[in-house]
Formats: sequence, C-alpha cells, structure tokens
Amino acid sequence: MNKTLIAASLALGLGALAMLGLRPGGEEGPPPVSIGMACVNPVAGCATRIGDHAVSFGAQGRPEPLKPFQLWVKAPGAKSVVASFTMPDMNMGLNVYTLRADGDGVFRARVILPICISGRGDWLITVEIDHALRLAAPFALAR
Repeated sequence: MNKTLIAASLALGLGALAMLGLRPGGEEGPPPVSIGMACVNPVAGCATRIGDHAVSFGAQGRPEPLKPFQLWVKAPGAKSVVASFTMPDMNMGLNVYTLRADGDGVFRARVILPICISGRGDWLITVEIDHALRLAAPFALAR
C-alpha cells in the first residue's frame, strides 16, 4: 500500500469517527470549543480567561526554526494538553506535541519549529486542553 493511500484511508477514518462524535483514543463527545486569541510575544506569555478559568501559555527560550525551546501551558485542573504549530496557507507537516504536567501543575514540552523555505515567520499555535477546549493564537517570529 503506498503512503498516499494510507494517508487518505487514515483521513477518511478520522473523519468518520468525528461524524460519529468519537475522537481517536475512544473519547466520546462533541468536538472541542475553539477560541481565537492574540499572542504578540510567546516569550512574554499569553493569557486568556474562559469563564472562571485562567489559561496561559508561552515559550521559554526564543522560538526559532530548528532550535529547540520549551513550550509551557498553565491550565488549572487540566488532565491533558496538546499543542500544534501551523502556518496559514502553507503545509508545514505534522508539528504536534503532547505536553506533560510537572510538579507545579504546568504542562511542558520541548518543541522545534520547522524551517519555512520561503522565509516566513507567521505561525499559529493551537493548544488543546482535555479534548474540550482549543485555543488558537497567531504569532510572528522575531527577526
């Protein structure tokens, strides 16, 4: 079976699960609520309030292509946090990271942005919390 056929089969299967209200891993329920937010400087951190809950995330170290940095997310009471990086109108491959909780209740992961051959630096970070909330924030790399 070639890679294109495998990828198409996987996409169709995930789409069918979504239509049934199921997500990979067997969780049931509606898709996550998506909220857009501004994130001018991920190194300084970005924050929002959702109801009574404060959620913040940021980078330790300056995000640069092909240079590891630490992504952190504070989401009190969360059980799982996943983050991904995309670029508008450009396929940057799969850049998804599962963050792990540390002893202080902060979720962390060492992440790496791929390089964009066109030289662009306009990214979108998406943080999904407990498969229920999805925060999407555009940011630009410092030049």
